[in-house]
Amino acid sequence: MLALALKSCDLRNRGFTLIELMVVLAIAGVLASVALPSFQSHIRKARRIDAQASLQRIQLEQVRWRSHHDTYASNLTDLGLTASSGQAYYQLSISEATNDGFIALGSAVGDQARDTDCQHMQLRLLNTATVSLTSGTAAQNDAPRCWKQ
Repeated sequence: MLALALKSCDLRNRGFTLIELMVVLAIAGVLASVALPSFQSHIRKARRIDAQASLQRIQLEQVRWRSHHDTYASNLTDLGLTASSGQAYYQLSISEATNDGFIALGSAVGDQARDTDCQHMQLRLLNTATVSLTSGTAAQNDAPRCWKQ
């Protein structure tokens, strides 16, 4: 009889109570709600490299195009490029092309559009020597923060 009483005591003390489990889940939820926005911010910053690489690829193709033509190409298809960046986080375009330079734009799409600081990135080449990198809104130029150099 004593052995049976000890055995039933052992079975009762083996598991977690519902309250203990709910406390652990609440703590995990709070930690996740704090960590997730920071993680997403780092992911968006890392995805900016996609726009930078794609805009620099446009620059290289434009220089190649210009070596055989009188003016820079006014659309991406002439350069053999698509309107989507390498990993499809940015929509690419050429807004202006002359015989002196061009302006290439990258606009964030999808989840990357939530990157409010650097939604629009621009590479401007003038006189084949001056490269200007801009980003952000027209009111603010966040190029140093958005473009890794």
